[in-house]
Amino acid sequence: MPKQPRSAARTTRRRFWFDPRFIIGLVLVIVSVTGVWLVVDSQDQTVPVYAAASTLPAGARVMSDDLTLSRVSLGSLDGQYIREGELPEGDLVIIRTVGDGELIPASAIAAAAESAVAPVVIEITGELPESVVVGARVDVWAAAPIEQNRFGQPTVIVDGAVVARVVTDDAMVGQQNTSVEVLIPKGDLATVLSAQANGHALSLVPGANVA
Repeated sequence: MPKQPRSAARTTRRRFWFDPRFIIGLVLVIVSVTGVWLVVDSQDQTVPVYAAASTLPAGARVMSDDLTLSRVSLGSLDGQYIREGELPEGDLVIIRTVGDGELIPASAIAAAAESAVAPVVIEITGELPESVVVGARVDVWAAAPIEQNRFGQPTVIVDGAVVARVVTDDAMVGQQNTSVEVLIPKGDLATVLSAQANGHALSLVPGANVA
């Protein structure tokens, strides 16, 4: 078969690109894709909302690592939870316990200066009850020393403290020491610090876990 002249080949390609059927087909494809995107976008009513990356006990300071983002549809609850970019500035605390993965309610965040609790680390010898975990409420008991290695009758010095952190040390053979950071109402802070300074034996007893 004889080769088509080069000028004829250019003419054929030019006719293809300017063929109205090709232009119409291209427009229809673009319109179709755009239409599908608009339909999907209009049906996506979700928004990014802050959630707790782990349990946040009442009184704990809010750090960026404590939060994650979840896309949810708020509907009638819009405004009750904190969207991305709407977190207040400054030092913040949680004023009620927020569970792992739970959305952060706007009412659960307050300025640190407004917090009614303060963190105190209590050293506990031996094992803790299984229910003493982050976010749990505990009562702090204290027993005053009366003589060497002996203590008096324990009494409750704080009701309803909140566990913020638990650190267990098994370094010593046969003995387990646990440091528990608890959030104490500021009105009870002096009592706890005085008990620690005077060598009282402190214990944590699970209380009512009410956030």
